[in-house]
Amino acid sequence: MKIISIGLVLLLTGCATLNNGPANRIQIISSNSELINGCKKLGPIHVDIQSLNFNKMANDELIRQASNYGADTIAVINRQNLALGHVIIDATALKCYP
Repeated sequence: MKIISIGLVLLLTGCATLNNGPANRIQIISSNSELINGCKKLGPIHVDIQSLNFNKMANDELIRQASNYGADTIAVINRQNLALGHVIIDATALKCYP
């Protein structure tokens, strides 16, 4: 019973530490949103992914590229959902919060 309890504690502790860091604080919004007023443009983001798990892969890549700029916001300009799990996204990395 102790082994199961220790395993459960380790599992729950591991889950609690996932997604910590700056990447989990990046919001993804549309480029025509009023939320981007006053934000500083940091640079372009381009994602071209083909995968069975394309939504997660595309979002992870967006966040990875935005975090490289030090962004806290991603403004999606265009998203194309093509055949066979192919996604192309053009976006802008922004800094909206101090």
